[in-house]
Amino acid sequence: MSAAPPTNLQFTLRRLLIVIGAIGLAIGALVGGWRLYFHWLYPYGRSHCCDTGLWASLQSYAASHGGAFPAGEATPEASMSLLYPKHADANALRGKIVPLAEVEAALKKNGRLDPTTCGWHYVEGLTTSDDGTIAVLWDKVGLGHNGERLPQGDHDVLFLSGHTERISGDQWQAFLEEQKKLFESRPTQPGQSTASAPETR
Repeated sequence: MSAAPPTNLQFTLRRLLIVIGAIGLAIGALVGGWRLYFHWLYPYGRSHCCDTGLWASLQSYAASHGGAFPAGEATPEASMSLLYPKHADANALRGKIVPLAEVEAALKKNGRLDPTTCGWHYVEGLTTSDDGTIAVLWDKVGLGHNGERLPQGDHDVLFLSGHTERISGDQWQAFLEEQKKLFESRPTQPGQSTASAPETR
């Protein structure tokens, strides 16, 4: 005895299940695609470790240290740690690439960061009287304000004048070489740090 042909209701339900399944697959693909794109756009996750906020912290520190910015520790990152906790918190100091928990642990351990626990490239040995065209800070990797990926080699740079500027990747090496010249041509001040100029690489 042959099976009875499907009724209209059964046929409609089958089509509905097929449509629902197709929609589910499409939504899954969209969500997965968005996650991949988000990870590509924010390779270290979204952040808001603001360089202009750090500028205010540096200014506050300098105001209570005779115009000198943090300097004198084993590394520039350790010198920058002198901002903590009075002038800047762990989140500001971590930069855009280091997990907050790692930074908090390092600061709790000895109060200092190192190149692996600080995502900022900090130029130590500067004072408020130095040339405003000298750069004091930039993100090591080259990420945007919220941690987004920038075009290859671009960096947002904070200058002693307090303004920020985006330096393109094709101009980056020339920028570093010019910064080294500016750093080395500063007039020597009594008690001024002898920290080295920014690396040209």
